[in-house]
Amino acid sequence: MRRLTALPTVAARKVIAAATVLPVLLGLTACLGAKPTTPGDEGGDLRYGAAPVPHPDVTLHPDVVIVSGGSGVVRSVTDGGLTWRLDPDAGNADLLAPGKVMFVTGRGVGRVIDVRRDGQDLAVTIGPVEITDVIQDGEFTSEQPVSLADATAYQFDDTFWSHPGTATAPRSEPTATATVDRAAAATVNALTLAGTRPVTAAAPLTTGAARPGELEATGFCCTDGVGARFSYRDSGLDLSGTIAFVMRQPSAKFHLVIDGSTVTVAELRIHGAAGVRVQVDATTTTGRNVHPVVFVPVDFSVPLESVLGIPFSATVRQSIGIRTGFSAGHTTIRATGEYSLGGTMGFGYANGTFGPRWPGGLQVKSSLVDSVDGSSVGANALLVDYDVKFFIGLGAVVFSAGLYVALTTTVGITRGSSVGFGGLQGLANREGCNRADLTINAKYGIGYTIPALVAKVINFFLRIFNARPIAAEGGIPDPPPVVNLVNRHWVTNRPVCQH
Repeated sequence: MRRLTALPTVAARKVIAAATVLPVLLGLTACLGAKPTTPGDEGGDLRYGAAPVPHPDVTLHPDVVIVSGGSGVVRSVTDGGLTWRLDPDAGNADLLAPGKVMFVTGRGVGRVIDVRRDGQDLAVTIGPVEITDVIQDGEFTSEQPVSLADATAYQFDDTFWSHPGTATAPRSEPTATATVDRAAAATVNALTLAGTRPVTAAAPLTTGAARPGELEATGFCCTDGVGARFSYRDSGLDLSGTIAFVMRQPSAKFHLVIDGSTVTVAELRIHGAAGVRVQVDATTTTGRNVHPVVFVPVDFSVPLESVLGIPFSATVRQSIGIRTGFSAGHTTIRATGEYSLGGTMGFGYANGTFGPRWPGGLQVKSSLVDSVDGSSVGANALLVDYDVKFFIGLGAVVFSAGLYVALTTTVGITRGSSVGFGGLQGLANREGCNRADLTINAKYGIGYTIPALVAKVINFFLRIFNARPIAAEGGIPDPPPVVNLVNRHWVTNRPVCQH
């Protein structure tokens, strides 16, 4: 089995050579906002994570530097999580150097890219690591399922990477289409991906606050599931709604064996998967189309009981995107629906082989297609892309490394032209053919993940010195497989709409 790899030490050392460049990166992360604490702050462990504790049954990688004092030596952390400001007199802080792995808390762990004195602080900028770059040998297990209902919210508003629409980010093709006729098909296929601008050398360093009119999302978790409320008001479009992955008494359980910096056995199970719920309400006066995407600016995390001195956490991360396909102005689309999808999701890994486990048995609790309402002289479509990832491991906000399962849900709603149902009379009666599409894809693996725009910022500096770039995801399987769980569509039950 291939060993999981992370940011190469050589690359990190090349980066530090840029004495005139990396201060700009530090300036970027500093200006994004910080939340200070003081030694002994009772909220420190909750905010920054618990400290690792040496254990005779665990061997850490030789490059790992445990900074003594845990959250008590953390002065502040940028909201983006790239730079940790520490007490320079903390134990072992003087051992931190480019290429080493900083391990100060369960949330503060990463490959050191830069370290320097900044006033009274020691500013340490970190990049991603695999869990096998932290732990060399150990066996870890949760004896009982960990309840996700008691998750703590970690807010990180206006980080430079939380609004991908402000800079170039990887774009994915639609995973579902919503059509009822050729006109609607043309509309959906013409969904614009405009609105992004190229990233120049300076661009990643100046994109911070959200622009007026951007997609806004508020995450919620985890008593009866995880989801986001969203709104978008710009370009003549007034849109709002909610999408959620419904769960009943959600909990997680894991088992992990690392031998010689190689994962030999792994298992992750997320219990309580129950279904998908969606509600949208959109009105446009211009017919202009948009494609905003945003990372939901909050992580939900449950610290696990320290396992052999390693402070693991269960973390939930989300992102959401909207794609519109309006062919006419003065259009409205409204819809609600809920679908059950019971079961457990996760995977097992042993002897170099994965065995995934996913929920199944999709059932309609309330029909999205039957609820579609609105009026328009043309065919119109609205798609909601929602990603939720469950992690158990180390790190937070920017970097998370460990075991994960992820679901991508795409909900498509199409409202056909009302004019075809008696002209103006059909328009007045809000007649029309409706179609609803639901696609759910899943991924799983052992590795790390970082927001794509963070990878772009780090790679900008690595590229200057011809160092190997890092990917937004790393680990095994590589690439992580995409498993289709649901691919269904429903059309209004009228003969005229069945063609």
